[in-house]
Amino acid sequence: MRVIVAIVLLSVSVLTLGLGIAQRTVFAGDEMIARAVVTDTTAPATIIHGKDLAAYPGRVTLAVEGGVSARVPSGEGFAVVTSERVFVAYGRTIDVMAWLSPGRHTQLRFDPLADSFIVLPRTGQELTLPDPSGSDLWFQEYAQDGQISISFSVPEDVTVLIMSDGTLPAPQNITVSWPLVTDSLVSLALIVVGIGSMVAGFVMVLINYIVWRKNRGPRRRMTKRPRGPRGSYRQPRRSSIKPRGRRSVRFVAVPLAGTLLWGASGCVAEPAAVEAEETGNQVQAPAVVPYPAVTELQFSRIMAKIASAIQAADEEFAVNLLADRVSEPTLAARRAAYIIKRADPTSGTLTPILASPIRLVLPQQTSTWPRSVFGIIQDEDDLESPSVGVVLSQETPRSDYRLSYAVVLAPQVQIPNLPSASLGSARLSPDSGLIRLSPVDVAANYADVINQGTSSPYALDFALATDRLFIQLGPEAAALRQESFGDTVDVQWETTPSDNEVVAFATADGGALVMATLQETERVTPAQSGASVNASIAVRALTSLSQSTRGFEVISNIQVLWYVPPVGSDEGVRVLGYTYSLVGAKEVDSD
Repeated sequence: MRVIVAIVLLSVSVLTLGLGIAQRTVFAGDEMIARAVVTDTTAPATIIHGKDLAAYPGRVTLAVEGGVSARVPSGEGFAVVTSERVFVAYGRTIDVMAWLSPGRHTQLRFDPLADSFIVLPRTGQELTLPDPSGSDLWFQEYAQDGQISISFSVPEDVTVLIMSDGTLPAPQNITVSWPLVTDSLVSLALIVVGIGSMVAGFVMVLINYIVWRKNRGPRRRMTKRPRGPRGSYRQPRRSSIKPRGRRSVRFVAVPLAGTLLWGASGCVAEPAAVEAEETGNQVQAPAVVPYPAVTELQFSRIMAKIASAIQAADEEFAVNLLADRVSEPTLAARRAAYIIKRADPTSGTLTPILASPIRLVLPQQTSTWPRSVFGIIQDEDDLESPSVGVVLSQETPRSDYRLSYAVVLAPQVQIPNLPSASLGSARLSPDSGLIRLSPVDVAANYADVINQGTSSPYALDFALATDRLFIQLGPEAAALRQESFGDTVDVQWETTPSDNEVVAFATADGGALVMATLQETERVTPAQSGASVNASIAVRALTSLSQSTRGFEVISNIQVLWYVPPVGSDEGVRVLGYTYSLVGAKEVDSD
């Protein structure tokens, strides 16, 4: 009987394993679900929202074929221009739509009822668009001639942008594919039941073999025991064949019942298709929810571009190479340093701006423009070098991020707790009352403290005991500097807030990081009539004068980073870092 049970189990195993493997191979069907679309519009851009790319589960494969032609004006009328260029990029939907606006474009929307993409022309005031290559808004971009095929996972709040060069129409042959996700629950159940039946069958074979070997031993003729009288209390011995039969039936029923249960559990109803609501020719604006202006990966790529531009400008002392990537106050400091270094390469200081390693990223939480991001970078080749806190700002969706502040942080500085890069931070207005001092008041009050020292009415608002900037520029330091000039010249210093933008980011504890620029004016005049003042190398390079009987006026910018505690805190405002830069010099006016 054991042999019969083993044969039945092995037969069930062969049957279920065969069906399970066949469902995954022979009966599997196509490996991809492909939906091709050919657009006939002449718009320079085509977009696909992430929710449309999620029509089927799995990783999306997008194939775009180039080769568009258009009639463009020429000297003798019109000329037909053909381009094989294909450009594909993706970014946040709000960012992509802001970059496109107000240009006309084409939207591909997936219709679940027709199981295909429909082409929706979107009107706009601009017939052409700028070249999209290199925009800081894209998460990733691809560009080549001929055809592009990329595979990626796109969330619903991301949009894919397909273009040529912004002037010619966008590529018209687009194919979107998804992996075919089959219902593998039934095949998996059949395979599991088959393996289980196979194991049970071999176990029965082994048991039968062991019993057979045991029964082959020597057998002696045993004397029969005398039978008891009829009607004895002994019960007749029950045959062991019938119980084994019942057990075998149960044993065979177990895998068969398992097969039926697994098969029944695989019959799950498909979710009902949801009909998409069309909005005609109007673009439905996505919900405006503040989000981090950039991701950490975006910030890394943007800093690489900025650092590359600054390095190229530093090698040639060419300020015109900085115009697209550097703004005030750093631009003024770089411009003056280049002039000085042309005159004397050993003079002038250039704060190194590197791309990595990035120690911290704090993007502004916003959905509008202009937008900013704060980051901390340290030289990876020299870990003892000071860290640099940078501020990048983007004025419009189509403009590049530009470096405005580059502040050298104090050694062993303690940065307050900041929100994560994935969450972002609110940027405070210059006159915000959400912190102990408004950002504008921080700059104005600190300038007064520099001028008057501890006698300033604002001195108690700042932690001056450990403030290296105050020690370097305060009244006591000014007196020592006056002594170094001697009695032949008169020196006056005045520190005032500059008109550069004040930037403030909220911290996690309710305080803020505040960046502003102070302007120090140093006026050096001869103490005696007829005497002259000799110019330093830097002043000589900026004024083209080696000496003057009227004296010189030297202007320096001080980029300062403060930590302002929250309202109600007894902690003083701390200076976390600063960058001192000479930005200009001139001869004192005669009047």
